[in-house]
Amino acid sequence: MVSSYAPTHCGIAAYAEQAVAHLRAQGHVVDVVSPDGQGNVDFAWNLRGGARILKLFQLLPYYDKVSIQYQWTFFYAHPFERGRRWETLKTTLSFMLLFLRTRKIEIVAHEIPYIPGKQGWLYKWQWKLAPKIVFHTATEMKHFERHYKMRLPVSHVEIRSHHDAFQRFCNHTRSSARRQLGVPQDKLVFLCIGFIQRHKGFHRAMQAFTRSGLRDAELYVVGSVRVPDSENQKYLVELQELCARDPNLHLKESFVSNEDFDTWITAADWVVLPYLEIWSSSVLARSRVLERPAMVSAVGGLSDQVSDRDLLFRSDEDLLSAFQTAASRGPAGVSSAETRVLSRSES
Repeated sequence: MVSSYAPTHCGIAAYAEQAVAHLRAQGHVVDVVSPDGQGNVDFAWNLRGGARILKLFQLLPYYDKVSIQYQWTFFYAHPFERGRRWETLKTTLSFMLLFLRTRKIEIVAHEIPYIPGKQGWLYKWQWKLAPKIVFHTATEMKHFERHYKMRLPVSHVEIRSHHDAFQRFCNHTRSSARRQLGVPQDKLVFLCIGFIQRHKGFHRAMQAFTRSGLRDAELYVVGSVRVPDSENQKYLVELQELCARDPNLHLKESFVSNEDFDTWITAADWVVLPYLEIWSSSVLARSRVLERPAMVSAVGGLSDQVSDRDLLFRSDEDLLSAFQTAASRGPAGVSSAETRVLSRSES
């Protein structure tokens, strides 16, 4: 497995950790290579930039399968900058050579960029040569094929649900999760959770929630700034300012462990994903595992991840309506077992 890996603060690292645990539980021997030199891994290598990905040739003879969790910034040092074209070209050609030399590689497509024009032509051929590409949704695959004007062979593609290898990290009920987190038991609780970045659209949820004027409801935004650059810090300040204007908005800025992540989702009635752009979402996948309904922006492949209980929205006005619809349904996050307990206590 080639991936960022725990304890690195990264959604793909969390995904890979669970995928490895799932494979090992099935009896497979799995070793892990990190592309960033970090994590609790067997080979902490730097595979970013130039032809470094070719270091994998040292390991290929010893393994039956190589699974690369692909997020392009793991492998491209200065992605597609004009002054770094030769370095970018070397990385792309190196992937092509890797794919030509072995058919035991699969690419799990967490994020592949849509590069325009001539620069994207060679990048397109890289994926034509890939032995297998794993997408989490059919929509992501269709968007990819449409952008690059190509049709991937059926034998080279797999659609694998995002939550296939996911496991629970807490055994809380809604009530016990709220007690641990200090969340009111008698309020309808909405949750945005994940790394704080503008494309996550948390500001959209906060603005729509305030406009909704819901009584007895609260919105929690929980997560940390993964890359503390000026843009993300500015966005954090923007969220803090929105929070200061509404006493029912709460911003909890800290890194969330796997256990705390699941505890927050369990404590919520609704998980809100107001994303502006994304491929697929581990947050939505975890909501499935923990049986919590979600309000989901119709971007990327998210429409393929929703369940019948979820609310899909396409605009800020739709998001406002989704808050109102969710509130009219009551505590939708209460499981059937908890509902029976509540009913007995009320009677």
